[in-house]
Amino acid sequence: MREFFIDWSERLIAVFVIVAGIGVIFASLAAMFSGIPGGFLQGLLILIGGCIYLIIMGGMLYVAFGIYRNTLETNRLLAEMLRK
Repeated sequence: MREFFIDWSERLIAVFVIVAGIGVIFASLAAMFSGIPGGFLQGLLILIGGCIYLIIMGGMLYVAFGIYRNTLETNRLLAEMLRK
């Protein structure tokens, strides 16, 4: 049951990153073509900042789940070694 939640959490993270990426693109395009003076630069900054944010946050979440899976594997291997 625990693996079920971990697997689905990883899938939800992927969906979150994709939806957030679409949101960043939409927000940057809206800022670029809003007609406000300097809006194009603001849109570019939103695009760059949003991409950096998504890379960092998505990466941190995947690293957290990777640490969890490595810990489980280490526990399994140590238990195997103790049985011998």
